Amino acid sequence: MRPSDLLSISVNALFGAVTGWLLLGAVGGAVGAVLGAGFGYGTARFNVRPAITMTVFVGAMTGGLIGSSIVSTICLPDTCTTLEIVAGIVTAIAAFVGVGIVAALVTRSFDEYNERVDAGLPPTGVGCEVPEEDDRTQNTDTTPASE
Repeated sequence: MRPSDLLSISVNALFGAVTGWLLLGAVGGAVGAVLGAGFGYGTARFNVRPAITMTVFVGAMTGGLIGSSIVSTICLPDTCTTLEIVAGIVTAIAAFVGVGIVAALVTRSFDEYNERVDAGLPPTGVGCEVPEEDDRTQNTDTTPASE
């Protein structure tokens, strides 16, 4: 394991513990730490970049915290604990998928850019460029061709 993998596991465990503690107290902190460390370890075993791992995990836990907090704000105190947990899990999964997709696309974009630069090619543009001499601009006749 690389040192960056150990850092990823530690940060994920710490953020999981803090999020779990905010949601469910001491028991939640312990569960969050275990889940965070397990997520960090699993991604390290699959050679996922630690920066991506930490970003996705922090995004997922933040989404869970937001979902749980919204339900907690709507309900009376200590009346919707189960609903808070379910809302936290659902929003955490949604945030995990959303942040994961964005992280994958950004990483892919950076990798493609670096490959082109390493190959000595100019970086690609935004994709909206029109060549200076386009067939559409040369033929201004709009009448249909007769056979």
